[in-house]
Amino acid sequence: MRQLLIEYKRSLREARKMLKTIDSKLDPSLIDKEDKGLINNIISDLEYAIEWLKSGRNPDARRGIDKNGVYLTDPGVLDILPVQVVYKELSKELPSFERELIEDALCTLSDREKDVFMMIKVEGLTFDNTADLLGVKKSTVQTHLERAEKKINERKIGSLFLVS
Repeated sequence: MRQLLIEYKRSLREARKMLKTIDSKLDPSLIDKEDKGLINNIISDLEYAIEWLKSGRNPDARRGIDKNGVYLTDPGVLDILPVQVVYKELSKELPSFERELIEDALCTLSDREKDVFMMIKVEGLTFDNTADLLGVKKSTVQTHLERAEKKINERKIGSLFLVS
């Protein structure tokens, strides 16, 4: 891998030299202009590949799914977190009526709002961790949580389950 990185850097230097020679021409021909475009593309691709080789991840991926911490987390670990186990045990202990109330309140939420609500309120994750896992900004997580809580409160007020 190190040898490949060295070769890419060498190729990048050569491509930049070729670009300089074309730029130094006072009256470039049509072929020179086409070559300049190709060389710029080569330089861009080489810089991209070098960055990928250096960091070990896709340089263009700016979302949470490709953050460094994701590579350190085994997805199987998420299934055995104590908070989730406690939630699963609590849901088994709830009477069916209360479970139906919860499901009724959660059915009004969008998938993203439900994910955010469950991650923060049930699993106890922070806004930052939730934002990283979902690949959004912290403020977006806060907005989704506020909307979810508002919808749940509205559902509590207007739910047919609560009418006696």
